[in-house]
Amino acid sequence: MIEADAKDRRLLCSMLSKLNADVQDYDSAESYLASPHGTRGSCLITDMTLPGMSGLDLLKCLRATHATTPVILLGEDADVRAAVAAMREGAVDFIEKTHVDVSIVRRVAYLLDHSQHAH
Repeated sequence: MIEADAKDRRLLCSMLSKLNADVQDYDSAESYLASPHGTRGSCLITDMTLPGMSGLDLLKCLRATHATTPVILLGEDADVRAAVAAMREGAVDFIEKTHVDVSIVRRVAYLLDHSQHAH
């Protein structure tokens, strides 16, 4: 999970801790890519707006290297252009930040469940 804002990162980690999953958190796309865990997870959640490389640029980079990790992008409410761009680049979902609490755990649980069946 990549989120530049420390408070939002803690909140997301707290929500995802309800799942039986190993949650790795990063403050930038660059730190994620530099990590030995990077690009190998069952699911990636990234904010659209990050310092340096954006979440959308990261998604494009991952797809260019044929990484198949499901990516969920988090963005601002009613940012239709960002949502369309995210889906066009192969994101599995675009969740508005104000709806994260409702949607994120359910969506990640679904992706984790389906990634385990795929192996």
